Amino acid sequence: MLFDTHTNLLWYPDHLSDEFVESALAAKKAKMRLSRDVYFAGDTQDERNAFDARPEQLLAATEDCDRAIVFGLRAPYVGIDVPQELVARFVNENADRFFGWGSVNPNDADCIDQLVYCVEDLGLSGLKVAPIYQNWDPRDPCHLPFFKKAESLGIPLNIHQGTSFVRFGPLKYANPIQLEDIAIACPDLRIVISHMGHPWEDECVVLIRKHPNLYTNVSALHYRPRRHYQAFMSAIEYGVEHKLIFGSDFPSATAAQVIAGQWKVNDVVRGTNFPTVPDEVIHNIIYENWKLALPEYIGR
Repeated sequence: MLFDTHTNLLWYPDHLSDEFVESALAAKKAKMRLSRDVYFAGDTQDERNAFDARPEQLLAATEDCDRAIVFGLRAPYVGIDVPQELVARFVNENADRFFGWGSVNPNDADCIDQLVYCVEDLGLSGLKVAPIYQNWDPRDPCHLPFFKKAESLGIPLNIHQGTSFVRFGPLKYANPIQLEDIAIACPDLRIVISHMGHPWEDECVVLIRKHPNLYTNVSALHYRPRRHYQAFMSAIEYGVEHKLIFGSDFPSATAAQVIAGQWKVNDVVRGTNFPTVPDEVIHNIIYENWKLALPEYIGR
């Protein structure tokens, strides 16, 4: 079963600022110089819409998927703000394939109330947060009650913990190691770290090795062939390749493009004596490993 655990619903200008889409376009073009497996909305449109993931675009991008998780990030600090009701409505209209996760800024005074609203009123079944986009410190204990509430609700968490192209996003909050206090305080909270925490993939690997309920997804890795290969080999060497799960991060790429990218992971070492990532590992990342992190979606 192909389960895309990381897609976004958002578009310009309704949910994205001018500065965000300008930076996003530059980053997308840089990726396109390295890989053909990058989504671009098309040169017949305003280039500011290159990062759009409108409902019809998201449906087309995931047409090969049996199921998908979708969220809309709330991060006005960097020019992203998606109403959670939009996500809930999209999921209700496409309940045969989509599960919705809510997004809340832990800095908000009413963040716990917002979380409960997302889960209990809107029916969203997970949580998306992003320190670099929302400008909060994962090591600050003031945020622990929020994550303890997520833990008590029994919902999983996707956290963007890694770099970004956004100028105002604070890199000082972006290293995956900074999640350890949350992992220790909330041992039953399942956390999926986006993008293997790039460019701190090794830190991500050693962190998920230590904590049973920490996982990571492989979205947004294949654009950079050397880092992609090194990240997978680190996971294998530390024995956590089974904790790598599939996600596309659409509109960065479609599910089909990300799958194509995974099967190219060994291209960078072809003709050398370097070890290769086994086909079984790649297959399991794409189709199987999500069942360990997100068992509640099996059979749904």
